Amino acid sequence: MIPMAAAMIVAMKRTPTLAVCAAGLCLVAGCNSVSFFLPVVPTANAQYRAYGDSITYGYALDDPLAESYPALVAEFEHVTFANNANPGDEACDVSTRQIFPNGDSPTLASHPVYTVLIGTNDVDRYDAVTYEPIFTLCHQAVISWLGLPAEYKVLAGDKGVSATGEGALDTANQWHAWTTLGQGSSVRFTIITARDGPIYAWTLIDDSSDAAFTYSLDGIEAGSEESHVKPDLATQNGSTVSLGFLRIAAVPAGTHVVAFVQTSAGSSGVSVVGIGSPAVAVHGDIPTVLAGTVPRQYRPTNIGHCWPNEPVCLSYIKAIEDNVTMFAGDGLNVRVFDTWKYMHATSSEMHDSLHPNALGEEELSHAVEAAW
Repeated sequence: MIPMAAAMIVAMKRTPTLAVCAAGLCLVAGCNSVSFFLPVVPTANAQYRAYGDSITYGYALDDPLAESYPALVAEFEHVTFANNANPGDEACDVSTRQIFPNGDSPTLASHPVYTVLIGTNDVDRYDAVTYEPIFTLCHQAVISWLGLPAEYKVLAGDKGVSATGEGALDTANQWHAWTTLGQGSSVRFTIITARDGPIYAWTLIDDSSDAAFTYSLDGIEAGSEESHVKPDLATQNGSTVSLGFLRIAAVPAGTHVVAFVQTSAGSSGVSVVGIGSPAVAVHGDIPTVLAGTVPRQYRPTNIGHCWPNEPVCLSYIKAIEDNVTMFAGDGLNVRVFDTWKYMHATSSEMHDSLHPNALGEEELSHAVEAAW
């Protein structure tokens, strides 16, 4: 029996003629996602893009183009959409294999509503002690990058960016990151903020790098980091480089310079994509980012770790909720969509231990709608 809320949505839906847009296909090597668009009349939020793993992709469905939760949300909201999810992806894959290969850099004039549902593969591969900080770092990078429009960012190659010593612009994977190439080399970003608030920085984390660096605000050292996180970020889908994240809190309004200086010897340097702040003097409608909690799994199979009272799963979910709380407090338009309230991973909702069937995907769409 379909719940009343589900029945209402089903009754309101119509069956569209689906079309694959050739321009939306992912043609980047190593990217398995397919972007597709619904020929419906757009509403005010005319675009929607979904990021995630096999659950978002619709791995177990007969017709993912019509039955995956992003497809159902797009149909109900009358928006065009792209499903950029990849089966097997983890949090550190999302920027590397989904966002940057698809050139996704939102602006005030053009930005979708985003959903990010990630964590199932992280939870099932790792414990909450050693790898959760890596998950959290990559999740923060994704949410902040999608939630902050380009007008609020200063990126490598922009005006206001200067470098000293050896360095080069790394355009691999569309990162466009400035990479220092020697000890003492630096890159500096100037940003003007109109009110007090944090400054974000996006540096690359890289399993093959032995670079160490400091970062400073207006000449005062704010911290030190290494490009190689521990443990390795290495994902099951092969990502060894991902977008990292730094946050400098409580910065007063004004003109600020954030500098990154390589402190390690050798040519393996720090790679900086850019900085940004929700406190810059730009006004407009900023992107909406909906971050989902790790979905429940089907318990009787004893495969997986996401069921009620399972500490690993609950710890990852708390990390997701904490990230959203932090960014919402900073002023970003981010919200949680709670998958557990709508999809309970019963035998009627699941194709297997991890993947929802068509009914389960419909219930995930209700979770998104509740936060939309």
